[in-house]
Amino acid sequence: MCRWNIPFSLLWVLVVLAELVAVPPAEAQSARKRVKEGNELFAEEKYDQALNRYQDALLADPKNKRIHFNVANALYKKKKYEEALQEYQKVLGTEDLNLEAQTYYNMGNTLYRLGKLPESILAYQQALKLNPNDMDAKYNLEYVRRKLKEQSQKQSASNQQQKRQQQRQGQSGEKEQNKQENQQQKQQQNQQQMSGQSQEQKRREMTREEAERILDALKNDEKKVQKRRKLQVRGKRYVEKDW
Repeated sequence: MCRWNIPFSLLWVLVVLAELVAVPPAEAQSARKRVKEGNELFAEEKYDQALNRYQDALLADPKNKRIHFNVANALYKKKKYEEALQEYQKVLGTEDLNLEAQTYYNMGNTLYRLGKLPESILAYQQALKLNPNDMDAKYNLEYVRRKLKEQSQKQSASNQQQKRQQQRQGQSGEKEQNKQENQQQKQQQNQQQMSGQSQEQKRREMTREEAERILDALKNDEKKVQKRRKLQVRGKRYVEKDW
């Protein structure tokens, strides 16, 4: 996103002793000792051990916002962003405006890691209200704004592409429907033609049968005629019986 390796608040883990005044001396001393050990481990990038020290310190001084800030930083380094965000929220409302500005800045980083870009922008803006000279907050703010704009443009392009695809599918579907309708119409025409041909064929078959019957009748008549002629040639009369 930006200059994540810079010492931007995550290394700002020194505990102000004034906040431990209200804590009983023995517990205050125990909390200071554990925070100091946690800071050393944090600097060595031993975040698991540092987190354990900070959490032990919270047992001695559970209302100390700076310790919550350190716990959140360790959780952030462990990429437990949701838990880190919850711890940062416990710091808000502190009387130390510098600490609150640093907290909002770190919340902006955490929200960005969670993919919550609009919320991240709001956190950076709040950090700049408390500390207008924070150049890292300004840089990150502009970076996230550009990132959000790019996402919006990509989403818009994706929506337009999807819309065009749906239109093409609609046109393709319409063409396919027309094609099916044409095929059905052709099938109906073919069926009608076949039906007509079948009827015509039947008519032809009937005509053929009639013609055959007529031919057979003519042949029979011709045979009778020839027979009569033969009888006449022989000089015999053909007498039909009167039944």
